[in-house]
Amino acid sequence: MPGRRTARSAALLVVVIAVSMQTGSALAGRLIETAGVVETLWLRTAVAAAILAALRPRSLRVPAAGDRLPLAALTLALLLMNLSFYAAISRAPLGIVVAVEFIGPLAVAVIGSRRPLDFLWIGLAGLGVFLLAGPTSSVNALGLALALCAAACWAAFLLLAKRAVTTMDPLPVTTLMLVGSAALLTPLLLVTGVETAHLGTTLALGAAIAVLSSAFPYFLELIALSRVRAATYGVLLSIEPAVAALAGLLILGQRLTLVESAAIAAVMVAAAGASWESAPRGP
Repeated sequence: MPGRRTARSAALLVVVIAVSMQTGSALAGRLIETAGVVETLWLRTAVAAAILAALRPRSLRVPAAGDRLPLAALTLALLLMNLSFYAAISRAPLGIVVAVEFIGPLAVAVIGSRRPLDFLWIGLAGLGVFLLAGPTSSVNALGLALALCAAACWAAFLLLAKRAVTTMDPLPVTTLMLVGSAALLTPLLLVTGVETAHLGTTLALGAAIAVLSSAFPYFLELIALSRVRAATYGVLLSIEPAVAALAGLLILGQRLTLVESAAIAAVMVAAAGASWESAPRGP
C-alpha cells in the first residue's frame, strides 16, 4: 500500500538522519575544543549552504511573498537551536544533551492534547530531566539550561518546517535557511574572532560536519516531514538520543553512568510514546 511504503521510507530516512546528524555532532564536539562554538557552527552552516547552492543554484531564488516570513522564522529557529545545542555539548556529554533536546519534539506531540496518558509521557520526560539535573549527573546547570533552550527551538523548528514544506520544495527551504543562518552568524564570528591555528584540520572537520550535520540530514528531514505528520516524525526520531550516546562514546570517549543512561531511556520512551499516541488512528 502507498501509505505503508511512505511510512517505511520515512522510517529509513530517520535512521539515516540520526546516524549522520549525531556523527557530525560528535565531530563538532571535538572541533569546538579548539575553534569554539561560533566558528564551528559558522563553518558547518556556511559550507553546507555553499554545497547546496552549488548543487542547485535555482534554490537561491527569492521565495514568494507569502513564504518569506515563515522562512525567516524557520531560519531564526535553526540558528538559535544550533547555537544553544553546540554551547550545550561543549559543557555536557552529547547523549545527555540530545536526550534533553527531545523535550521539544515531545512538546510538539502533546501540544493541545487532553488525553490522560499524555501526562504520563510528560511526567516520564520530567523524571529523566530531574535525574540528569541531580547531584550524580555530569551535567551542570548551564549545560542543562542550554539543552532545554535547544529543545524549545527544536519544537519551533519542527512546526515551522512543516509549514514551510507545504508551499515550498525541501531543497530551496534547506538552502535558504542555511544561507540566512550563515549570514546572521557572520557578525558574531567577526566579534569572537577566528582561530587560525591548524587551519587545514579545522576546515576539513568543518566541511565534514557541514555535510553530516546540515546539508545531508536537513534535506532528508524536510523530505520526511513532507511525507508524515510532525508527531509521527517525532516517534520515528526517538532513536536519536541512543545514537548520540553511542557516537559520544566512540568518537569523544564519553561514558555515561547507569543513572544517566536510565534518564536518557526515560526521555526516549516519553518522546516515542507521546508521538505515537498523538498520531491519528486508521482502520
